Amino acid sequence: MGPGYLLRGFRLITEPGLRKFVLAPIAINILVIGLLMWLFGNQLEGWLDSWLAGLPGWLAWLESLLWWLAMLLALLLFCYVFTLLANLIAGPFNGILSSRVERHLTGREPESGRSWRGELVDAVGGELRRWRWYLGRAVLLLLLTLVLLPIPLLGTVVPALWFAFGAFMLAFEYLDNPMGNRGMTFADKLRRLRERRWLNLGFGATATLFTMVPLANLIVMPAAVAGATALWLDHMEKSR
Repeated sequence: MGPGYLLRGFRLITEPGLRKFVLAPIAINILVIGLLMWLFGNQLEGWLDSWLAGLPGWLAWLESLLWWLAMLLALLLFCYVFTLLANLIAGPFNGILSSRVERHLTGREPESGRSWRGELVDAVGGELRRWRWYLGRAVLLLLLTLVLLPIPLLGTVVPALWFAFGAFMLAFEYLDNPMGNRGMTFADKLRRLRERRWLNLGFGATATLFTMVPLANLIVMPAAVAGATALWLDHMEKSR
């Protein structure tokens, strides 16, 4: 069910009453993607060559496999950094889009109990708090990666671990919009995500894959915001 909600989000953002709320997130996506493509395109090959040059001689036979694993991890990193930066900048716009999607689907808007200034501060503050939460767990996963990557066979599970971590991260990013519009605390948001873990992982995994696809990644953020709002209303709002 989770993957279908991203596709539903792509359909929702084409609705006449919602299109104008998609323009700002798309413009931000274009800016962030352009910056990251310049950074990764100019530096990635040099980073990989330097890393592989430092491998001990007894691991030389793994160089080709490690190169492909590193490329996959770099692609995932691009996806996650893009998502975090784009959502940090577009947080207030995404909250408005989520609110309008909810009004489109239900005829009413969510109430957070805050002023618009309070909602703006909460959107930026919530994004920064999620960054701190992500980075703490990413450091632990990075340490595990450094242990597993040089080990034959075990190293091949590293991209899967990062993909699963990123899928949960993206689900949190996008579902935070309908949850934030209700004034939920950070702890409550995490609890609600964990209650429907597999549904949310399916949604986040689909968002991750679409973020890797050129052109699709330009509109994946507003589509994911719309799809996450629909997912919340159908499966998570009712269990409150």
